[in-house]
Amino acid sequence: MLLIRIRCPICDFEFNICRCCFRGQSYCSDVCREIGKREKHRQAQKRFRATEKGKKSHRKAENKRRERLKKKNEKNMDDATSTPLSEWCTLTIIRYLMLLIERSRQNRCHFCGTIGQIVNNFPRKGYGKNKNTVKGGFYD
Repeated sequence: MLLIRIRCPICDFEFNICRCCFRGQSYCSDVCREIGKREKHRQAQKRFRATEKGKKSHRKAENKRRERLKKKNEKNMDDATSTPLSEWCTLTIIRYLMLLIERSRQNRCHFCGTIGQIVNNFPRKGYGKNKNTVKGGFYD
């Protein structure tokens, strides 16, 4: 089984993936994918807000937000401090990360766990096979 090595652009984690699981991924997990998606959306919003239409839309949305805040006449409390993760949760996360690192060292697929050989690119499908072509066609 052949594997390719990919580096996640968000967390910089290097992972392997087999041809069966490869669907054009560039992120190691759903969490990183969501972070990347939000970042791309932020960049697109920034470009849009630089246009005249974007500025007008932003003004309109901000005015609506300010109106809602005026109607809401309650005192807000400061945010409570977040509770730290419990020890068992932290240990579970560390064990999971160690497992991921161990799997990546053994040249395993990050998703299905199959062991394989690392290559730079997957070879084309059908590479090296004889192509049965029909002679006497329109373009021959």
